[in-house]
Amino acid sequence: MNRITFHDTHVYPGCLANFHFGVNPGSHLLSALAEFSDGASAEAEVEPLSSGEVIIRVEGYTTTRKTPIPGKAWRLTHDKTRDLWKVTGKI
Repeated sequence: MNRITFHDTHVYPGCLANFHFGVNPGSHLLSALAEFSDGASAEAEVEPLSSGEVIIRVEGYTTTRKTPIPGKAWRLTHDKTRDLWKVTGKI
């Protein structure tokens, strides 16, 4: 399964992530597992918009501290110099 590792316990504008798979522009929706810094995870869908921009829809989940996080959609851009994805806003 495709994996995305977020550098925090939830997604927010400015949050960074590593994609452990390639994103090809024009490809169909990709299923992925979103993993968070506290060990929680959620199902996600990635919609490639271009080689450096995606929309990701993360299903609702609960953090390890039992905080419920509702499902949301986010726009991310790729920082090629650091090979990281950055959340630029909520959809």
